[in-house]
Amino acid sequence: MELSKKNRDAISQLAQSSDAQRLRDLLGKQGGRVQEAARQAAAGDPSQLMTMMDQLMHSREGAELVERIESQARQAGLE
Repeated sequence: MELSKKNRDAISQLAQSSDAQRLRDLLGKQGGRVQEAARQAAAGDPSQLMTMMDQLMHSREGAELVERIESQARQAGLE
């Protein structure tokens, strides 16, 4: 599926938001685990990435960040 320019621009803006930056900071505290989890997911095994996201979503700050980013995505017309 190819993204429209409008969607690419919206995703770019979301990725540069302060909420996305804070989410990257939280994930960065995981060290090299994020990159390894992403590699495994790309190779067909998303279990480690899902575990990390579950842990993130069970923290108050992580859940709030993800909720705000999702809201911003919906407002930008992304679903």
